[in-house]
Amino acid sequence: MRRRTLTGGDWSIDLTPGINIALLLVLVFVLGAAPIFQTWLSVTAPKVRKAPFEKKSPTTEFKVNIHIKENGQIVLNEQAVTYEKLDTLLPELLARSPSRLVIVSADSLVPHGKVVEILDLAKQKGAVEVALLRRK
Repeated sequence: MRRRTLTGGDWSIDLTPGINIALLLVLVFVLGAAPIFQTWLSVTAPKVRKAPFEKKSPTTEFKVNIHIKENGQIVLNEQAVTYEKLDTLLPELLARSPSRLVIVSADSLVPHGKVVEILDLAKQKGAVEVALLRRK
């Protein structure tokens, strides 16, 4: 038997089509992954505007501020309360507030579930608007 050897010629491989396909796949995965990481909870940050100066009769706005501490303690308008007491006090306070606004803030280590639980309670007890306060 004779052995054949191939000599000469250009034996280089053209990688351009393979690179094009790889980059196209990366592009498809990047564009396809965006809807996967979107959340269903949308949050809009309020815009800061200067309030117009109007002369009105002095009215007292009763505020409902709820703060949740790291240890789970709930503070309602600067007074510590339990969850059960908050459940009974919240409708009374909202009845005295014309805007029925509840402002909720929490320490950074409080679980999100606890904050959502308080937001839910405020809505159930008659809050028209619920705001989250971010503290520095």
